[in-house]
Amino acid sequence: MQQFQEFALHEFQSIEDAPFRPEQYSRLKFGCDEAAREMGYQIADAFFQKYAPALLDSRCVMISSPYNFVPNAATIMTVHLLNRLNTHIVDAKGNHVEYATVPRKISYVNDYGLLSGEHRKSLIAGDRFYLNSQHLEGRCLLFVDDVKITGTHENRLVELMHEQQLKNKTFFLYFARYTGDRPNIESEINLAAVKSIKDLNRIVAEPNHHMTARQIKYILSVDPRELYSDFLRFRSARYIKNLYFNCLHEGYYKIEEYENNISIIRDAIEHQESAKKRVV
Repeated sequence: MQQFQEFALHEFQSIEDAPFRPEQYSRLKFGCDEAAREMGYQIADAFFQKYAPALLDSRCVMISSPYNFVPNAATIMTVHLLNRLNTHIVDAKGNHVEYATVPRKISYVNDYGLLSGEHRKSLIAGDRFYLNSQHLEGRCLLFVDDVKITGTHENRLVELMHEQQLKNKTFFLYFARYTGDRPNIESEINLAAVKSIKDLNRIVAEPNHHMTARQIKYILSVDPRELYSDFLRFRSARYIKNLYFNCLHEGYYKIEEYENNISIIRDAIEHQESAKKRVV
């Protein structure tokens, strides 16, 4: 029996022929819960329809795309996928899918969506991943990511399983799989709905919005002259503090290109706190 299998809900060669809405995918990447739920449910419905017998006959563990501290968009989508898939499985009298994470220490801060396949491979080689082989023993593994562009992450997880001599039946689940030869298309679909910091305002103001690593990197990369006037002044104190602390937790304060915007974020916190004291 084949150990590794892939399941992709969609395939595409360009943004023009994508059988999904690039704007909705982009909204997912910037923390839109509605987009995460829609996409997660779609994967769950199609995957269960195709593999119901195998799922009902196995004990499964779902594992989201590895991250450091701030969840990535794929992780948010995975939670919705798990909710929907477990509904199908339990209704069919099967055993619910459990959830696990793969701790990951990221060694780079580059915008992954802009990189070539070889550059991605060289960067991810410096990352540290860990799989709890005892917890996973005897389980069917369901690794989830939002889109497969070059397969670098999948290849690294396969290598890790070989290193730890894990023989588990494994599925790699994706919302979409890119079949072209231009890896930087990932950046184009990531930004399909966010052309400026003003566009991000609408997404973060939505109910149940999630802060993602991509969102933070985008904020730290915008023109400092626009950061406060076009974005931060509309945000709550809670959001700005969360943004600042996540910059620290991810180590972004060490990146020279991000220093100015991190200072602006901290100044915004101090400005809000000073204004609150004046009111009191």
